[in-house]
Amino acid sequence: MKIKGKYYLRLLTALMLCIVTVFSYAEESRFTASASNTTVAVGDQIQLTFQLEGSGKNFQAPNFADFNVLMGPSQSTSMQFINGSMSQSISFTYIIQAVKEGVFKIPPASIETEGKRLQSNNLTITVSKGGNNSQQQSGNQQQSGKSGSDNAVQSGGKNVFFKVSVGKSTVYRGEGVLVTYKLYTKVTLVNYGLNKMPSLEGFFSQEIPMPQQLEFHIENVDGVQYKVADIKKLVLFPQRTGTLSLDPMEGEVVARMQVKRQQSRDPFDQFFNDPFFNNPFFNNSVQDIPIKLKSDPVKIVVKELPEGAPETFNGAVGKFSMETDLDKKETKAHDPVTLKIKISGKGNLKLIDPPKIDFPPDFETYDPKVNANVTASGNGVSGSKTFEYLVIPRNAGEYKFSVSGFTFFNLDNNKYETVPGVDYILKIGKGDETTTTTVSGVSKSDIQFLGKDIRFIKTSQPLFVQRDGTLFSSPLFYTLCGAPALLFVLLLVFRKRYDEMQSNVTLLKSRRANKVAMKRLSAAKKSLSENNSEKFLDEMFQALWGFVSDRLQIPVSELSKENVSQALEQKNVSSESIIKFNQTLDALELARFAKGIAASNQEIYQKGIEVITRLEEEIA
Repeated sequence: MKIKGKYYLRLLTALMLCIVTVFSYAEESRFTASASNTTVAVGDQIQLTFQLEGSGKNFQAPNFADFNVLMGPSQSTSMQFINGSMSQSISFTYIIQAVKEGVFKIPPASIETEGKRLQSNNLTITVSKGGNNSQQQSGNQQQSGKSGSDNAVQSGGKNVFFKVSVGKSTVYRGEGVLVTYKLYTKVTLVNYGLNKMPSLEGFFSQEIPMPQQLEFHIENVDGVQYKVADIKKLVLFPQRTGTLSLDPMEGEVVARMQVKRQQSRDPFDQFFNDPFFNNPFFNNSVQDIPIKLKSDPVKIVVKELPEGAPETFNGAVGKFSMETDLDKKETKAHDPVTLKIKISGKGNLKLIDPPKIDFPPDFETYDPKVNANVTASGNGVSGSKTFEYLVIPRNAGEYKFSVSGFTFFNLDNNKYETVPGVDYILKIGKGDETTTTTVSGVSKSDIQFLGKDIRFIKTSQPLFVQRDGTLFSSPLFYTLCGAPALLFVLLLVFRKRYDEMQSNVTLLKSRRANKVAMKRLSAAKKSLSENNSEKFLDEMFQALWGFVSDRLQIPVSELSKENVSQALEQKNVSSESIIKFNQTLDALELARFAKGIAASNQEIYQKGIEVITRLEEEIA
């Protein structure tokens, strides 16, 4: 009989194996079944392994009627030669998923070895209601004193999964907490992507820069080694108290799995379908399998800050210092003066407001120019925030004004601390009254000089016309007499209305909401032209939330999609506009987390302008 050339190598290998086996010491074969976890929740995955010590064939799997089979059988073989003796083992691995509650028995598997058929042991799997197992694991972790929160099911039966860890599970309002999204895998991944980012309602987020490529390291989870890579890192600052929840992050990976050799009628293929030849050395058949992943939700308990905060406290949490600088101590009227306030330290820098300044009424003031130089890392958010005020004194004299103290809640000792304020004395000399001061392209006093030239003397005879009656008895006389009193009453009404508006800060913010939002949109457009994506997204975020906060008179600590939507409905805003507002916020969140699949910054900018314009027109 002529043997085909493609089977020659296989036949030679089989003959060598038979020769070695004859002179080796054959141990008694054992066939066992094991599970990665026998107590799980609905939806969890379990890894089942059927292992034979020795060689075998004609493996028959048990009936998995009460479970979903996600993968398997994945077959592997190992051989060892020690002092001339050979030992061999073969294993068949399945990944199954629990689908309902109850106690289920997995019957034995069987395999043929040494002319007889062996059966494995039974397995009993207890399945509880979905979520109980995760809560039990979370409670055990808290009792064991582990730092952080781990709400991912760390079952060794999972080949790949998402895990979410937080630095602290209980924090103060305004305290930064580190959140890390990780990818765990035991198999080779060809690709991965994120389909849905977690909701961050109730939080202000600061993203930590990540490398372009995933960087894996080895981590042991319940005795199983995984390759682990950080996907996203964030520092979150809770804006309201209570139990806040981070919704799951969803994604999909493509795993490269080895598949079993298919059966063939060819006698040589049947011979070489022996488990020994199904190891990676003889079988290179692999398949790319898409797997959907979803992390478990994370809950963070947010406590209110202690009572007794000084009046100068405006929500700063962390550890800070303050520096002030006035560029001039003496100047002339109408000359601009710059006051800089720099707050440095670690904490919620982007959310803090400047200390109060009591400028004299003779000073013309402008909104401060704000510059934040903030860096986010695994140690939190640190840097500085500078407020630059431009003021113009209009009259000569000596003026005194104060910068109030800056108070923050120090997390090191859980106490309020105040940086003392500063007093300044500014001497103003007489300035040039003909000078026009222009700031940022806007002239605050446009002065025109008329009548400076000498007019010619008329040489012709003037025409005098005599009017009938006298001025004292005309209606014009009484109108002119009553005009000062009427103007005085109108002035009092206007002054009272102005004082009421100034005292009602909330109403004032509501009236200026659109103006402030347009300024922030202008700053966002500038960042967009400079290709500064992070600063652009921050400005857009503050423009949208700041507008609804001021316009609807909702405090920042109570801002959420639900509260804003309810307030807009009460203002008779159309459902379409409310949906567009929420969609724009979702697009912003997606752009901050998943830049590759998010909308373009230009598109987000156009949506922001459109939604603010529509809300301004529809809010009653």
